[in-house]
Amino acid sequence: MNTAVAVREDVTEAKILEYLDSSGITGDLLPKERKMFLHIAREFGLNPFKREIHISAFGKGEYRKCSIITGYEVYIKRAERTGKLDGWNARIEGAGADMRAVVEIHRKDQSHPFIHEAYYSECVQYNRDGKPNAVWAKQPKFMTKKVAIGQAFRLCFSDELGGMPYEEAELPQPTHDAADGERAEAAEFATVEEDSKKPEGGDARRELESLTGDIARILKEESADALPFFTPDELTANRELVRLNRANRDVKAMRDLHILLLKELAKRKTEYKPVPHGEEEFEDDIPDGMYGANEQAIF
Repeated sequence: MNTAVAVREDVTEAKILEYLDSSGITGDLLPKERKMFLHIAREFGLNPFKREIHISAFGKGEYRKCSIITGYEVYIKRAERTGKLDGWNARIEGAGADMRAVVEIHRKDQSHPFIHEAYYSECVQYNRDGKPNAVWAKQPKFMTKKVAIGQAFRLCFSDELGGMPYEEAELPQPTHDAADGERAEAAEFATVEEDSKKPEGGDARRELESLTGDIARILKEESADALPFFTPDELTANRELVRLNRANRDVKAMRDLHILLLKELAKRKTEYKPVPHGEEEFEDDIPDGMYGANEQAIF
């Protein structure tokens, strides 16, 4: 039996729906977004429980953003599974705005290597101020390599990888107005229906909205290697607390929750240890080289 087919058959509709429910994000997605995620995961045999695919959606109306994302590691695994990969490497050339990542892939069925370049200036993601966003500012080499690896493997193994979701580093980040961004962040918790209770005043209402947005950002924090600091169960529980506090117009309870989550996030960041294949492995003192299809690549 073909391995790729076996993997595709194993990723059932029930498994994908279970993932959406257990992650607490089913209610955050529009019907068409759930349908698209389900279709793509099944079509390509991408298992969300193995972090091979995930979906990110937020905002409302014209500011609604939805992205279906996979990781560059999936491209490499799928290429190895074909039995045609005969080694690859990635390196950085140049510096600053002229920096580029070069990926070289060798296939057993081709006499010449496949070489692809990605330029930092064409890949970098900017924030509203026109500066590289936090991730790109911290590790521009790593991010440029991620883009290059994803593009290169999709092109080199177009029959196997063509049409698969993009790596997150390749997707543009929203840079809309801050006020709309605040509403989009708050939408992560689902809109609280209007009730007959009136806020104690405009200041209290604005503080509740600001705290909601801040808590949303805290709960979405990820490590340098893109692993969330909070579990799906914790996300669900804290969303319920936010809904309750907003419905009751309880500013004090919302402040307490905000402080508690800030402290917990700081603690987890301090205790966090990167998993293998993280960003630290892209340091310049690691020599570039050729890696066999069954060997562990440094990425």
